Amino acid sequence: MQSLASRLAETSKNRAPRPDAPVPVCLIITDLNVGGAEKALVHLALGLNRKLWKVSVINLGGEEPLAQVLRQEGVEVRCLAVSKRKPVQAIRKLARALKDLQPVLVQTFMFHANVAGRLGARLASVPWVLGGLRVAEHQKAWHLTVDRLTAKMSLGSVCVSEGVQRFSQTYGGLSENRLTVIPNGVDVRPFDQAKPIDRKALGLSDSDRISLFAGRLDAQKGLPYLLDAAELVAQKHKNWHLVMMGHDGSESEWFHERRQSSQTLQKHVHWLGFRTDVREILKSSDLLILPSLWEGMPNVVLEAMAAGKAVIGTDVEGTNELIVPQQTGWIVPPENAQALAEALMESIQKPDLTKKFGIAGRLRVEQNYTLERTIEAYSRLWSDVLYIQQP
Repeated sequence: MQSLASRLAETSKNRAPRPDAPVPVCLIITDLNVGGAEKALVHLALGLNRKLWKVSVINLGGEEPLAQVLRQEGVEVRCLAVSKRKPVQAIRKLARALKDLQPVLVQTFMFHANVAGRLGARLASVPWVLGGLRVAEHQKAWHLTVDRLTAKMSLGSVCVSEGVQRFSQTYGGLSENRLTVIPNGVDVRPFDQAKPIDRKALGLSDSDRISLFAGRLDAQKGLPYLLDAAELVAQKHKNWHLVMMGHDGSESEWFHERRQSSQTLQKHVHWLGFRTDVREILKSSDLLILPSLWEGMPNVVLEAMAAGKAVIGTDVEGTNELIVPQQTGWIVPPENAQALAEALMESIQKPDLTKKFGIAGRLRVEQNYTLERTIEAYSRLWSDVLYIQQP
């Protein structure tokens, strides 16, 4: 398939009138559990102009939570429940679904969907395919190899940040002319409507200082450095607490053992598990901390900024594009507990500065990272690929 850059270069001279009927496009994703990429797909599918686009969704996973959210809003969803251990069967099943839906363009999200989508779309004779690179994959080198080997079966991929684009070129070996960037966006309205949770429900008082971590207990998230930093901070600030929420992951057993091994951590680190009231807990917190070793463009940082909260993040992909150091928060080196602790202690010692950073972060979101802006960028990209005019 020709490259995205060459296809877009021909757009202006081949632009066709706006079609009379909505154009069928299909979004394909690895699963529809409640995660960053999954929520981004849902927001996109529900936010697109239905007079221009007829959107369907194919989920390689089973009947997962967000599938019903889409169906309730009138979006057709096919959940294939395919096994990663049976790739040939999965691709054939995907191809059959695509032949039935007959989209003219496929947009995929996440690694398995990217690869399966390219192969399935070819079997189903779908004219145009775009991938979605949501993270800088530092852990699984074979993902980069497979992505590179199948890249030319699509126009290219949408990277979620400039950092992911650079990583994909440098370490993934992908051509610049097959990559473009569309950052994540966030809807600020639900954060304005959210009510702070009663701190007493968390076992804390109104005078306590609360830092929030929201994410999976996974090696990617830099948990050893976070807990080391927490011990340093708690020893100096007795009213400081780290509230942690999210899914279990590969580091769950280690995390709970580490926490139980320290009286300081037992007292000052509070694990809530998976919660659906992230907005309310954000509103009750003083700031967000995300000590990741690598990222793509973390939605939780956007959500914290939308809630008007300062952020302490590491100098990794996406995070370092969202946070403006000493304007909306703190950027520290990854794998550095001392730097994390120093940023946390500054936030505690300077509460007015922390609030100022939160206000500036909210403004930055409103100016650069709205959900409407992200949806418009996808719509414009697809229109350019298909040579059609937008309303």
